[in-house]
Amino acid sequence: MTPLVVAQITDCHLQNDPRQDYRGQNVEQHLDRVVESLLLQSPLADLILWTGDLVHHGGPEGYQRLSQRLADLPVPSYWIPGNHDDVALMQQVGHQDSNQTDNPTVRQLNQRSLVTGGWGIILLDSTSEPDGQGGGSLAQCELDFLQQQLQNFQDYHCLVVLHHNPLPVGSDWQDQIMLGNADLFWRVLGQHSHVRAVINGHVHQPSDRMHNGVRVMMTPATSVQFKAACPQLVLEDDPDLRGPAYRLLALYPDGRIETSVKRVAG
Repeated sequence: MTPLVVAQITDCHLQNDPRQDYRGQNVEQHLDRVVESLLLQSPLADLILWTGDLVHHGGPEGYQRLSQRLADLPVPSYWIPGNHDDVALMQQVGHQDSNQTDNPTVRQLNQRSLVTGGWGIILLDSTSEPDGQGGGSLAQCELDFLQQQLQNFQDYHCLVVLHHNPLPVGSDWQDQIMLGNADLFWRVLGQHSHVRAVINGHVHQPSDRMHNGVRVMMTPATSVQFKAACPQLVLEDDPDLRGPAYRLLALYPDGRIETSVKRVAG
């Protein structure tokens, strides 16, 4: 039984100027290492989900540079915004690139849902109602979109993708900026038994647990990692955990999921 192989890359925090560091790290080089590692995996991923905080403070040159990088990859990429992104710029760049590329099957950055390999994948924008500290919510139109797509995909296993974590992680400062209306999110998911998993970024650390019968997987960043269970932001200093990382998921036609976090040298 051949699975659909999905890669998740998140929280790149690329700078508009590629020579500028983020929290003391060269995040351009970090992303280079992650992409190199991903392309060496066998089998090669069928698609890549880029789950927000891609360009720190949403610089236009950063998005253009990232979109060109994605155009050169041999697999399709899909992106969603995080709290540090500029949603309008992402839409604009993704739309321009989809019109200009000579290989439209590779460039579908703004596409919000897809069905492949027996799975429905739904991508959400959780940046509504920002609190100025990093939190965000799903606008009513996003909740309606989620409901509609889950109804349309009721004959498939479903993976839901967003930036903000819909569950707390046990760090006081991070739990204050998780998905603001997580209760409404879980209320929608609770109506659909074919939802198998949720993946998110935002927390810069791994987590994998069950909630209301749904597997929730959070993924470390390509930029820097945050130490778990801290009252305030502390950068990870464990040499085994602090390097750039990404997640691979094998989604099987029978609904099974196998996953691993891949860490690379920074």
